[in-house]
Amino acid sequence: MYGRAFTGLLTGTVVLMSAASSQAQVGHRLANPRAAVAAAVATATPMARTLDKLPAEALGPVTITLGELATTAQVMVGHPGPAAIPIASPVPTGQQPAAPAVGVITPENYGYGAYQSIYHYTDYLVSADSQVQAPQRFSGWFVFTAANGGSYRCSAALISRSILVTAGHCVHAGGTGSAGWIRSGTYYPAYRSGPSATYGAATVAWVITTSGWYSQGALDQGYDVGLVVLNNRTGTTTEIGDFTGWFGACFRYCLQNFWYNSQLGYPGNYYDGELMTRGEHLEHSDGRDFILGSGMQGGSSGGPHVTNLGDLSDASVNQGQFPYRNIIFAVTSWGYVSDIYKIQGASSLSGPNEINNFPTMFNYACATARSIHGQASCSPV
Repeated sequence: MYGRAFTGLLTGTVVLMSAASSQAQVGHRLANPRAAVAAAVATATPMARTLDKLPAEALGPVTITLGELATTAQVMVGHPGPAAIPIASPVPTGQQPAAPAVGVITPENYGYGAYQSIYHYTDYLVSADSQVQAPQRFSGWFVFTAANGGSYRCSAALISRSILVTAGHCVHAGGTGSAGWIRSGTYYPAYRSGPSATYGAATVAWVITTSGWYSQGALDQGYDVGLVVLNNRTGTTTEIGDFTGWFGACFRYCLQNFWYNSQLGYPGNYYDGELMTRGEHLEHSDGRDFILGSGMQGGSSGGPHVTNLGDLSDASVNQGQFPYRNIIFAVTSWGYVSDIYKIQGASSLSGPNEINNFPTMFNYACATARSIHGQASCSPV
C-alpha cells in the first residue's frame, strides 16, 4: 500500500517516501498538464541515451545455469480491452503507410557478429492489422517537451487505464533535480505514420521517477524507470485505456538472471520511427539492468519488454514455466554508441535488489490517477 496517504492531485515536485524502503520516488505535476504537443510530433527527435563503453558483463563469457528461480517474479495482470477490430476490416485512415523505402533500415536487423553469443535477435515490423489489436495496441508513441524546450519522442505502454510505463529519461533529464522534468507530453497508442484515428491521444497530467534517476541520472544502474498519469482521451470524458486495454506488469523480483522477452518500440533507424517494431531475444542481467541483442536505436527508449507477448492460450499446466501473458518486466534504457555490437540495456521495473520499490511507485501513480478519474481507474498493488 501507499508509503503515506494523500488526497487530491499532488502539485509541483514532491519526494514520496515509502514506509517499506529507504528508496524514495519523486513525483511531479506538470505546470500545464493539459497542454498538448501535437504540433511538435512531426519534428520530435528520437530520444536516445547511449553508453560510450559497454559493461564488462556484455563482452565476457556468459554461463546459463538451468534450475528453479531463486525468487519468483510477482506481477499484476492487464486487461485486453474491447473486442478486437476484425482483421478483414480496412485499416483506419492515417494508419496505413506507404510501402517503406528500400534501404531505410540502417543498420540491418541481424544480430551480434559472433555466432557463439547470446546476443542473437530478430527485429521485425509489426503489421498494420496486428498493431491495432491487443496486445500490441497497448504500446505507442510518447511525445514530449523536455526541460530544455526541445521536442522528443520515446516509446511507452499502458499498464492501467491511465498509467504509462516508460524510461525515466523520458520524463526527467536525470541527475538534475527539480529542473529536469518534462514540460508537457502526449501519448498516442498504436501510432502508425501519424496519430491513430482509432485510439486517439491523451495528454500528461503527472509523472514520477525513481530517486536514483532523479538525483543521479546514471545509465546501467537500474534506475531508469518512469510512470506517467494521463488525462482522459482528448475530446472525451473516458480514460484512454478503456479504448485499448493495457499490459500487466511485474512489480517485484523482475531482474532475473535470464529472461526471454519481446520488445516493442519505435526506433528512428527503422522506418524513421513511424512504424512499430518488435524484437525477440533472450535477456540476461548484469546485476543492474538486462542486457540484450537488438538493432533498435533512438526512439525505442521506454518501450516495453514483455513476457509471453500474444494471445495464444491453452489449458495445459507446465510446471516451471511462467504462467502469465503480456507482462512487462523492463523498459528500454540505453544503447551503445558503436554499431559493432548491436546491444541495448533495459531497466527492470523493480530494479536491482528491489531498489526502485516499484509497488510504492505504482501506488502513488494510481492514487493520482484515482484523484483525476475516480476509484475505478486502477487498483493498488
